[in-house]
Amino acid sequence: MNFLLYLLIALLMFIILVLRNIFKAYVVYMLGDPTPKYRGLLSGNPINHVDPIGTLFLFLTPVFSAGSFIFGWTKVVDYDPSYFKNRDFGEFLVGFSGLGSFFVVIFLAKIISFYFTNLSYVLTFLAYMSAFLFAINLLPLKGFDGGIILGVILRRINRSLFYKWEDFQYRNQLIILFLFFLTMFLLFPFFKLIAYYLMMLAGWR
Repeated sequence: MNFLLYLLIALLMFIILVLRNIFKAYVVYMLGDPTPKYRGLLSGNPINHVDPIGTLFLFLTPVFSAGSFIFGWTKVVDYDPSYFKNRDFGEFLVGFSGLGSFFVVIFLAKIISFYFTNLSYVLTFLAYMSAFLFAINLLPLKGFDGGIILGVILRRINRSLFYKWEDFQYRNQLIILFLFFLTMFLLFPFFKLIAYYLMMLAGWR
């Protein structure tokens, strides 16, 4: 029974990340970049969003950690900002669309729970995972929506600082990964607090 629960955790995480990909890919496409369309990321077919390594991790980590830890990813929604009419505004929208997609999932899960009360446990779990992912994606690191938003801000304030930060992240990917796990440990209570208020905002509490 526990094994099925761990698989459910992984499946819900996968669903959230696929929905985020589709949401974000459409924003990028509407901004003028055809890249997501060529990569099939506008599709609702979950297979199109599978990353061979990241998705495998997504399903293995909750099983091997007895549900206490999950780590993984789907395909990255790459984009070329040179297609955007206004690069800064476009990248801001891309960053906020990723964050916004998590809140959409939280809100929709609440609405669905009114009509399918027998699924309330699963939908609550889905909403909370989305809220927690929202909090994590505020991190100002490459690969996170917060990183996209920070990049725009730094480029506007100080281009030299922006390029230094980009170069540091490119050259020190292992350090960035370590910082991510360290931050997860140190800021876990803060992430939980953000998730709590997001759930409350969507009417879950």
